[in-house]
Amino acid sequence: MLTEKDTTDLIVREIRSLLLDQDGESGSISLDDALGSVGLNSLMLAQLLIQLEEELGVDPFGEDLSIADMRSVGDLVSAYQRAITTAAAA
Repeated sequence: MLTEKDTTDLIVREIRSLLLDQDGESGSISLDDALGSVGLNSLMLAQLLIQLEEELGVDPFGEDLSIADMRSVGDLVSAYQRAITTAAAA
């Protein structure tokens, strides 16, 4: 099972990859950063979620949690970590 650090590293790496593809730049990214402030637009966020679902094998969004609830990189990490933990326990 992935640790929270593993999940964080993967999500930050995927965000950086999207940003590099878009404009060739990728700065520092912390858990407190708002998703929009790191440079993600709605299309990039959708691409990120597709990539994360493929790599992690879980989709944390459903009845109880919406992507609209995600404000920061940390929110995204927490959502995926909970989904990974739940999937491993099942």
